[in-house]
Amino acid sequence: MLVNRIYFILVTFFIMITLSLLLNNPIVAGIITLILVMSGYILLALSRNKKRLHLLEDLCDPYAFIEATERQRNITGKDPKINAYLNVDHSAGLILMGKWQEAKDRLLMIDQKYLSYKNGTLLIYTINLITCYYGLGQISEADTLFESKIPLLSPVSSKLTLYTKLLIAERLHIHVKLLESKEKYNECLGEKISLRQRLCILYSLAQIDEKTGNLQEAHMKYEEVAKHGNRLWIAVDAQQKLQALSL
Repeated sequence: MLVNRIYFILVTFFIMITLSLLLNNPIVAGIITLILVMSGYILLALSRNKKRLHLLEDLCDPYAFIEATERQRNITGKDPKINAYLNVDHSAGLILMGKWQEAKDRLLMIDQKYLSYKNGTLLIYTINLITCYYGLGQISEADTLFESKIPLLSPVSSKLTLYTKLLIAERLHIHVKLLESKEKYNECLGEKISLRQRLCILYSLAQIDEKTGNLQEAHMKYEEVAKHGNRLWIAVDAQQKLQALSL
């Protein structure tokens, strides 16, 4: 992190000196330098974030995603708002590793004043926490949080709308409303989704197929999850499900 800061300072200094010599106007040179450096910093941050999400959404590797998230934390320093956002991301990685208790503990230590309704971080936080409760079998806690918070946190983007739909489908599944849950999941499959999201949906649909006696369909879905799920916990579980169905 220290090396990055030194490099950043040197580049800024070099740009400032070069522009001052070319323009012969230190004030204008300073303004242009500030604009260039800030623009570069924003583009670099966006690029890092895109690469970090690629690890989770396309490569299905929550372990690498968490490592990248912690590297990002080292770069951005100790800004409490950014740290809160990164902890929400970290919890998502833990959930996809099947570590619901650890994810729940990390979420509960976040000061929610640093999260926002406007940028969707509060909604993502709430969805992640409800998912943890469901994963731990704490259904009443999940339902209480869902009923008290989700109606107040309207999605502010298509991505967040999808997350909310998936949560509703999961809730229906938990409450054994299997046909309604299946319908919701199939609706989500028709939207623009990542590989990770597709596999998570297929895993849930396979569970529903298994519960309703459609074992051939369940087997096909579990196969796809096991084949492409890489280091997601559902890939490991899908492989075990396939072995059980083959007996």
